[in-house]
Amino acid sequence: MTESTRLILVVDDDRNVAEAHRQLLLELGYDTLTCSSPLDAERFFDRHPEIALVLTDLRMPNLNGLELLQRVKLIRPDVGVILATVVNDIDSAVRATKAGAYNYLLKPLRKERLSEVLSSFFSNQPLSISADRRFSSVITRSRAFEDIFRRIQSFAEVDVPVLIEGETGTGKELVARLLHTLTQRSAEPFIPVDIASLNPQLFDAELFGYRKGALSAEGPRLPGFVEAAGAGTLFLDEIGELGNEQQKTVLRMIESKRYAPTGEQDDRPLEARIVTATNRDLPVQLSSGNFRSDLYYRLAAHRIKLPPLRERPEDIELLASYFLRKHSSQFERVLEGFTDEALDLLRAYSYPGNVRELEGIISAAVLLEESPRVQADTLPHSVRLGKQVSSASDLEKVRYQVIMNTLAEFDGNQTRAAAKLGIARGTLNRLLRQYRNQSD
Repeated sequence: MTESTRLILVVDDDRNVAEAHRQLLLELGYDTLTCSSPLDAERFFDRHPEIALVLTDLRMPNLNGLELLQRVKLIRPDVGVILATVVNDIDSAVRATKAGAYNYLLKPLRKERLSEVLSSFFSNQPLSISADRRFSSVITRSRAFEDIFRRIQSFAEVDVPVLIEGETGTGKELVARLLHTLTQRSAEPFIPVDIASLNPQLFDAELFGYRKGALSAEGPRLPGFVEAAGAGTLFLDEIGELGNEQQKTVLRMIESKRYAPTGEQDDRPLEARIVTATNRDLPVQLSSGNFRSDLYYRLAAHRIKLPPLRERPEDIELLASYFLRKHSSQFERVLEGFTDEALDLLRAYSYPGNVRELEGIISAAVLLEESPRVQADTLPHSVRLGKQVSSASDLEKVRYQVIMNTLAEFDGNQTRAAAKLGIARGTLNRLLRQYRNQSD
């Protein structure tokens, strides 16, 4: 990243604090803009596209720091966000980092700590395979992404349904969000829906909304995901998990561009763009009769296929180093890198959970490592077995053991186990059913 792109936007409703932060950043050598109205912050990106980082207060009227973070990530996913607050609130810190914040600092800001975090962020910006900085949120050296970026840009220019295919953890939602930011709908909501978590009996009501007491009495109408998306993007993740009746519902909505809330007679126009994703092989689902051909061909005309991490080995060290710097900064650890043996193990592992799994591995290693560099022994047992894993069945055994160990860690709580594994609870349920069927 060049000096010309080291521009930081300071957002704080207290003008005196914003100015103090600006002076501190100037002393550290960073160009700075200030904004004392969080609702006006988005306008700065139109006037100053070179903004690379936002330093924002957490507790502000009208729009708090977490809400501003979400807006920034929608319009400019490549821009980093650091939140600052006088309250040492661990829950807020966790929510902030999960929502995409680069780091979380306590007020009053300490010059040395701020310098460390900013140096980490700016030295950690990877070179994108594309010169277009809008794609810089995707960290890769793989030439496979040249076609993916072209497809994203092309599909962003036309209002058609898009299907994103890829294994769990390959970044399907990241690509869906990137596609949204490149469309004329970017200022509208992006609403992700985990299909596997929806109750099949309440599918229509959750998707389209319903009038409270619709089946028995009058009452206020409650909006569904479609209405929440408005004129933005409705992202239906794990579309391959839909049952036949739910597939018909989605097909009817896409074909007619209309929908009707449960309990209401009049239908409404569909304003949102539909983007779907699946980790399943839908052509196989077609041949087995588990997925409707008419819905598939509606979705599959515009497809983006994401490669698994094992097919982009040139990205493993790049991503591992990125995650090491990211989590070292967040956890205030000082790690210089990896030993050669640790890197060899990381390169040899097959990553059934893909990029999401790699980040989890590195995050845990940052917390556990006691030496200056990540050692081979600090890596999970499954990674240390990587060179010995020689078949799909062996990999499945490793994945099964990881899942069962995680469930045991949380006393069988599937919601918490799924969150740690980085998968939807519905996906975890499906895997457990699959393992039970195999053992019967």
